[in-house]
Amino acid sequence: MIRRNNGQFQQAFDLLSLAASMKPDHVTIHASLGNVLLDLQRPADAIVSYDRFLSSTPEFAEVLNNKANALSALGREAEAMLCYNQALSKQTDFPDAYFNRGNLYMDMRDYARALYDYEQVLAGNASHFQSWNNRGNALLKLERLPEAMHSYQQGLSIAPGNAELHACLANAYKITGHLNEAVQHYSKVLELSAAGFVRQNAALQLAILHHVYGNTANVEPLLQVAKAMLDNVQVKDKGSLIYCVFMSKIYLWWQLFRQQTQIPQANGVLHVIGESHMLSAHNLVVSYRGHSLQCKGLWIEACTQWRLGHVEANHYQQLMKTYLQAVPEASSVLIMVGEIDCRIDGGIYKASKKNKETDLLQRVQKTIEAFLHMLLAHAQPRRLKLIISGVPAYHIDENGLSQQDLHDFGQFLILFNLTLKQLALQKGMDFLDLFALTDSGNGKANQQWHIDAHHLRPDGIQQAFAHHLLMAETC
Repeated sequence: MIRRNNGQFQQAFDLLSLAASMKPDHVTIHASLGNVLLDLQRPADAIVSYDRFLSSTPEFAEVLNNKANALSALGREAEAMLCYNQALSKQTDFPDAYFNRGNLYMDMRDYARALYDYEQVLAGNASHFQSWNNRGNALLKLERLPEAMHSYQQGLSIAPGNAELHACLANAYKITGHLNEAVQHYSKVLELSAAGFVRQNAALQLAILHHVYGNTANVEPLLQVAKAMLDNVQVKDKGSLIYCVFMSKIYLWWQLFRQQTQIPQANGVLHVIGESHMLSAHNLVVSYRGHSLQCKGLWIEACTQWRLGHVEANHYQQLMKTYLQAVPEASSVLIMVGEIDCRIDGGIYKASKKNKETDLLQRVQKTIEAFLHMLLAHAQPRRLKLIISGVPAYHIDENGLSQQDLHDFGQFLILFNLTLKQLALQKGMDFLDLFALTDSGNGKANQQWHIDAHHLRPDGIQQAFAHHLLMAETC
């Protein structure tokens, strides 16, 4: 046990295995052996050891909790939940079981129950800063952002040197548009952590923010830190990995572009509001309605049309509203939102596959109508001229997909873009047809303009403005 406490897990395992071979009926050894196997990331073997102990002492709450942790690590959520519930039925004031069950509820996206469990921990121990952190995460998912930020701040009042708390608070500031505060806390993460995903992701977020701010010199060293996540097999955050690759390619594209091309002078600004696709347009100079305009990006991470048009208020809507109210009156604004709604493994297409009660066309129309209605409600009073960006043709890994799958998905992209174009033009908005730019037929990309599986190169955006911009009849 001394070896384990010192982090020498293999030596601890060897000694406990020897002890178990000397006295196999001493079941307490097997409980300890299970803990070390869990330390060694061998959850399946840990469960065998825990079961050996529980066969003789089935009501021992601590071992039930630890077995649940092992089951959770294996993705066996229902069995893990049963174990946590058993542990808490044996010991109702067991903070570790509440905390771990809360984490499992978070994985299961049952955020209200997760919140309850974290608050059970804090009711008995208000200094449990990890529960303040995870409580903040649950509140964030429940769109209770002021409470989430207060929870993170409470955690930091107890553990001011905790990098994860700073990272989570930075994220909350970022998604509410308080970017200076986000930069401050992401920078604190870099001061506090020497390695690991929390540090790497903080560097990535800072690289994106500095790129948007125009602090070009800061971007490359931050990307060098961030790119370590690409070699870390334990990183499961797919979104961060996509952003890291995309941001690295965008940075390289601009390096080469500035070496080869003199950036033309602009006589105005085109405000670009969107998720990651906004980064492809940011800083470009494009021609629009007889003016040479420089694109200035405003970032709403992971924003979708569905979220913007949703009946329940959320931070995506609030940030879009904030940005539309912040740009000068009568400005031109390019809205780059919709590609995340149109992925083969998510969004509208996946929802239509799971639930066929609603016709796909109706689902597309309903999503787009609500999205455009939300935009116009805030743009029209300020006389903003909106340009709606279409969704590019698909450029995905086709392994494991049948020709029928690809055909159906391509037809969906055609339907979505046609509907978006028609409704945007009818409502007096202009339409940037990225689908026409990229389609080689049946919705498949022509391989000319994509920089990765999802995004276009910046010069693709310029090409679309030059040749695929459709003007509404009303100005």
